Amino acid sequence: MKKISSLILILVLASTLMAQGSNYLTRRASGALMISGMGAYSTDLSQDLRSSTWNLNTDVALFLFPQLAGGIDFGYMRDMQEAGDVDDPTIYKDVTMSLGPRVYFFLGGEKSELTPFIKGGANYLINKHLRDDEIIDQDDQELGLVASAGLLLNLAKNVGLSIEAEYNFEKGTAVEDIDTQLLLIKFGIRSFLTD
Repeated sequence: MKKISSLILILVLASTLMAQGSNYLTRRASGALMISGMGAYSTDLSQDLRSSTWNLNTDVALFLFPQLAGGIDFGYMRDMQEAGDVDDPTIYKDVTMSLGPRVYFFLGGEKSELTPFIKGGANYLINKHLRDDEIIDQDDQELGLVASAGLLLNLAKNVGLSIEAEYNFEKGTAVEDIDTQLLLIKFGIRSFLTD
């Protein structure tokens, strides 16, 4: 219920800002700074709330040219599962941290409510596996490639909501590791500190 009311609040806010005829700006001057944040949370209701996953991504980018920006992304994901006795369960956690460069290219005209964009980059990944808050295994995956395409809904001159489809490729460093490929749909907010 909270998620539905939050979504309704965001839609009302977006409609209000658009109705006021905000001055949208697609192209940013060189030196403009962009800060973005994205998050997601899920829980398995069929398991009596005994498992959950949440992740957070934040990035900072500097516009080098009017539609081209370069920056760095930090990601954190935690997956938690409880097993065994309900009163005294064993808690398993998987934690993944990522850090890497990003390049953004924003498409579109001078001013637009909707701005398509593409993004690409790489990650350095660290995975930790814990049992009752004790690390039982840790591995580093030195290569993670990221490519995405998205759409920015400009709510005002310097803020917007974004949705993007992101493709992740992660290659393990050990021989027994398998390569993984993920497709994620991500929602977030982007703010521009300067023009």
